[in-house]
Amino acid sequence: MACDKKRGVDAALTGLLGTTVGALAGFAGAWLAQRAQTRMQREERTHQEQVRWLADKKPLFRDLLVVFRRWREALLDPDTGADDLDGLRRSALKWSVEASLIASEPVRLALDEVRAAFEAMETGLRDGRVQVEESGTAARLSSGLSALEDAMRAELKEILLSPRRRTRPERRVRATDPRTRTGGLAGNSGLG
Repeated sequence: MACDKKRGVDAALTGLLGTTVGALAGFAGAWLAQRAQTRMQREERTHQEQVRWLADKKPLFRDLLVVFRRWREALLDPDTGADDLDGLRRSALKWSVEASLIASEPVRLALDEVRAAFEAMETGLRDGRVQVEESGTAARLSSGLSALEDAMRAELKEILLSPRRRTRPERRVRATDPRTRTGGLAGNSGLG
């Protein structure tokens, strides 16, 4: 009888231990699943925010480049009046400040370079010290505008190409149905 009692206690302890290990494994699995889901949601929000910024950045970048190019043409045209130059300068400053608020670091650095080139070009023209073409400021401005456009395009392209982890097929696990030996996507029940 004592032997039966000991076997019963051993079985009860084994059952209790198995239940505890099973519960811990269940909690650990639920915790890992929750972390993965939270990470996916965070990445999805980040992607959605980038796409939203894309809708704001495209027209802003376009308008900024148009104003900068008009300003450059006005500076090089001797018939442009001071009022026209002031209007273009104010417009360019407004657009460049707006762009610098939402742009990446490379775009902000290129913006600073272009603004510095415009200031140097205006100063040279105002002072009448040297011809703009001879001083190299026109070439500096043209290369700055090209660098700015390249930085803007790279930023927009990066946003467009940023992956959404939830939809990447290489992340999905293939499972094999042992009854039919056919592969299917794990978690894909075929319903809706």
